[in-house]
Parts: sequence; structure tokens; C-alpha cells
Amino acid sequence: MEDGGRRHDAADLVVAGCGWLLIVAVIASPGLLLNDGPLTAYMAVLGGAAGLPWVRKRLYR
Repeated sequence: MEDGGRRHDAADLVVAGCGWLLIVAVIASPGLLLNDGPLTAYMAVLGGAAGLPWVRKRLYR
């Protein structure tokens, strides 16, 4: 029984991982610019959650 998907190679994983980190960094940048630790942590969590759908779409297309 085949699951219909293909196996991800290293390039797919690198692109997805770097893209996710870029999304997190861009969303967390206001906290970094203001030198506010709690705001940076909060925005990084939001950026991580916002980036997950992009990663899933990138890997499972």
C-alpha cells in the first residue's frame, strides 16, 4: 500500500526550515528592535505558529 506522498529530500527540508526561521525572525523583529525580551518571545511564538502552515504547504504539495 502506497501512501501517495513522496519522500522529502534534504533540499526540501532546508528550504522549509530556513523559510520558517525567516518568518519567525521577521515577526519577532519589533521586539528585537525595541530590546524588549517578553515581546520578542511572544512575537517569536506567534511567528512560529504563523509559519507552520507555510511549512506544511511547502512540504506536502
